[in-house]
Amino acid sequence: MNLPKKPIEELFAAMYHGKQNFADFIGADVASLYTTKTPRIGSKRRTLHVPSDKLRAYHEFLNLFVFEFLPVNTSIAFAYRKGSSAADAVRVHKDGRHFLVNDLADFFPSIDVSLVRSTLIVGATACPVEALESHLSRILQLVCIGDALPLGFATSPILSNAALFAFDTALQKACESRSLVYSRYSDDLIISGSDRDEVAGAGKIVEGLLHEHFGEKLRLNPFKSKSLHLGSKVRILGMVLLPNGKVTVDAKLRANIEVLLYFYLKDRAKFAEFAKKVTGEPDKAEARLSGWLNYINSVDQDYLDKLRMKYGSALVDRFVHRSFG
Repeated sequence: MNLPKKPIEELFAAMYHGKQNFADFIGADVASLYTTKTPRIGSKRRTLHVPSDKLRAYHEFLNLFVFEFLPVNTSIAFAYRKGSSAADAVRVHKDGRHFLVNDLADFFPSIDVSLVRSTLIVGATACPVEALESHLSRILQLVCIGDALPLGFATSPILSNAALFAFDTALQKACESRSLVYSRYSDDLIISGSDRDEVAGAGKIVEGLLHEHFGEKLRLNPFKSKSLHLGSKVRILGMVLLPNGKVTVDAKLRANIEVLLYFYLKDRAKFAEFAKKVTGEPDKAEARLSGWLNYINSVDQDYLDKLRMKYGSALVDRFVHRSFG
């Protein structure tokens, strides 16, 4: 059921009670509201746009009153959604025997202004903003840079899911008609099934639907497509899918965690030495271990319980629950 519509200025005032200026929201120069960095992410440098506190507040408002009302195929899209995780995107493939994993090239930068505009127009009826169409130009200025969704804005993830709604639904139907399972985690597309040929042929279906829905805007990265099969190691989104359908973490990560926990209990000097070797950041070793254990907490509770039994619940839970600044 759609919520009653209200003027955008009224909703803005109700959220911020004068702490943010609506005139700035409507008219401030957006270029002055963010900075640009080029950090190294993996093996490449990425252009990252960092919003100011003011722009971050505007994005929070737009997410809450506009973007969260856009349609998303929640049975397919698992990234950027509260209560879902990468592990969930892998678990739906627990009955598969053959797997195809594809990656969308330059994901956010490929979602351009025209695609964001059409996505907002389609979803306008569900959001509580009155006459949303009259504010589209300004909204696009606030969430797009250089004609596309930028890395670093909190609005980009939720808009990407909405922009792929029709594609996700079409690919889901195409896969179901072939007894295949499809899930997506951000730019990673995962398809599985029991028939090797059907799974192998799904790549052409993906390419066809991408062209049908996006033209040349969104394309597969040919260097990141891989076929996997039970009987060999099935590693998807950094997790391992076991033959019994259970999702767990990679053996190398488990080994590193166990060594760190052992040294933390027995020899802090060796803990620091090993942490430097595996993380390159000895001063952040405890924070990294905490992050890994929280990752395990979301992926494989059984393994986390084994760690509690082996190294003590107090130690493991200290890293799971403590915040390392």
